[in-house]
Amino acid sequence: MEKRGALDLSMNTIVVIVIGITLLTLGLKWVYGVFGDIENSRGQINAAMDEQIRELFGESDDPINLLTASKAIKQGENFDLGIGIKNTLPEKHVYTYVITVEQTPPNVNKNSVKSWITSGEGLPLNLESGALQSDLISFDIPSSGAPLGTYRLLITLRCTDNCGLTEVAPFVFRVQ
Repeated sequence: MEKRGALDLSMNTIVVIVIGITLLTLGLKWVYGVFGDIENSRGQINAAMDEQIRELFGESDDPINLLTASKAIKQGENFDLGIGIKNTLPEKHVYTYVITVEQTPPNVNKNSVKSWITSGEGLPLNLESGALQSDLISFDIPSSGAPLGTYRLLITLRCTDNCGLTEVAPFVFRVQ
């Protein structure tokens, strides 16, 4: 009688262990599946966004395009401006762009405004004929020291290998 009780206890223990391992395995597989799906979705969203940017810029025959021409930004906030640079000439050329602070509110140092901007300014872009290169210009408006008002920038695209192309795109932002 005692032996039979010991056998039942060990069978129950084995069944509980097998069920536990099975549930743990299924749970881990489900978690991996969920995170894998999230990663795939993120990759698809990024690919779709890049494609939309290329379509937007690709439809234009302008050498430089901005996603928007103006933006209101609050003090202490960041903003990324998407730009597209397209080689509209028949041969391969090297381009660079320069950002110039043209207008600021009174008593604002243009060099301090320039320090709020991070970009690929001055970096050479080798573009085949018809090729499009996108870039981001990041604005990091300080929470203090950024006077309220309207700021006007000029983004000047130049062909650096003497092709003669110079294009200017204005961008206006308002600090609120």
